[in-house]
Amino acid sequence: MPPARSATAAMLLGAAAGCGLGSEPPAALVQMVPAFAYNDASVVANIYGSAFRPAYQFDTVAGSAEIEVGGFSATLVAGTPSPTTSDSFALTNVTWVSVGILSATVPSGLPSGQYDLVVGDPRAHSTRLPRAFASLGIDTIPPTVTITSPADGSPIGATAPVDVVVAADDGYGVLTDLQVPITAGTAAPRSQVCSLTGGARASCLFSFPAPAPSTAGDTMFIDAQATGSGGLTQKTRVSVLMLPAPAPTGFSPVAGSTMGQTAVTFSGADFVDGTTTVAFDGQFATLYDVTPTSLTALTPPHAAGPVMVTVTTGGATATLTSPFTYLPPPTVREISPTSGPPSGFTPITIVGENFRASTTVITFDGKLLVCPTFVNANRIQGFTPPGMGTESIEAADALGGAMPGAGVPFAYLTTVGDGGTDASIDAALRVAAPLTPDGGCPGGGGP
Repeated sequence: MPPARSATAAMLLGAAAGCGLGSEPPAALVQMVPAFAYNDASVVANIYGSAFRPAYQFDTVAGSAEIEVGGFSATLVAGTPSPTTSDSFALTNVTWVSVGILSATVPSGLPSGQYDLVVGDPRAHSTRLPRAFASLGIDTIPPTVTITSPADGSPIGATAPVDVVVAADDGYGVLTDLQVPITAGTAAPRSQVCSLTGGARASCLFSFPAPAPSTAGDTMFIDAQATGSGGLTQKTRVSVLMLPAPAPTGFSPVAGSTMGQTAVTFSGADFVDGTTTVAFDGQFATLYDVTPTSLTALTPPHAAGPVMVTVTTGGATATLTSPFTYLPPPTVREISPTSGPPSGFTPITIVGENFRASTTVITFDGKLLVCPTFVNANRIQGFTPPGMGTESIEAADALGGAMPGAGVPFAYLTTVGDGGTDASIDAALRVAAPLTPDGGCPGGGGP
């Protein structure tokens, strides 16, 4: 029931209606929706127009007023009267909705033909809309029905939510039934009965967890069946491949570069090539070498830190218990000294960030630092390899990778003046052989 108006407002409206009937504008009719319908079943329709002014019921004791939503009438009048049947058919359940809308029900069995609409208001005024509605007679066209989800042929992993979306349309008719039976391998069949509103169109949305397949290749069938008011039925079907949920047991390595492209190998069961995906913190990895028990994923780039790793098959997701840790690449910031002789073996200190015991400091042409010693995350010491000209010292390791173009130059000083060797410079820069007599590094390491 619509909310009551205040007594003061109701009295003013009542007074206005009672004192000026002659000047009150008549209701205007615009259209009736639907404008066409079969006559197998009753049809709920809306009448659109303007100036639909209801009457009010006053309660002087309570000091309130309520709208009489049932004070209007609506009739369909045949444009061409028939000598054997009535030419006037009253609509039922005529209800005031707003000043621009009335709702009503067109009865079943309305003879075929074109009809004018006549609407009467609570004050005995009436308005006519020519050719407002056409009865099409018996429904001879079955409804259409479609399943938009899941997609036909798609894979569904066990326990994954199966989101079903069905739509049906009976055109100018009325849907009387919409059902969705489901069969899945050896699992118990189920059926969803969709609610209808008495119109020509309906949609049905529901979800359920996918059962596990009993054997490889099990298929789930989702059928949809729609029936119109004429008793005609239409069916459609989609089939989906049932898959077991993935069961990853671990992965290696457990850390890699923030720049991505770390090859991580997963072990487990029920991986499916072309269907299984791996995500690092929700970002998909590139997969290759996928077998039922193992797969390799190339990590996507990500900020430093631990992230959750998931493996998904057909919507069924398994989360690994241990995180994957993204490590930033080591970076060289400065070196000391910045130059030395081309014969190499100059003691040098490398300063930077994100150094690890596995970090290897190299020059631009790939020559390794001689006798590297990891001091801490910001310092590595060693001896320069032999070289020529100016070379770029860069840092890299197997976990953090390398930052391209982040090197610091080291100058190999060779000649001065007219091209002859400056013995004093060479003597000053060259350090006596730093290796031990047996060719090892100081402290017992290999060269």
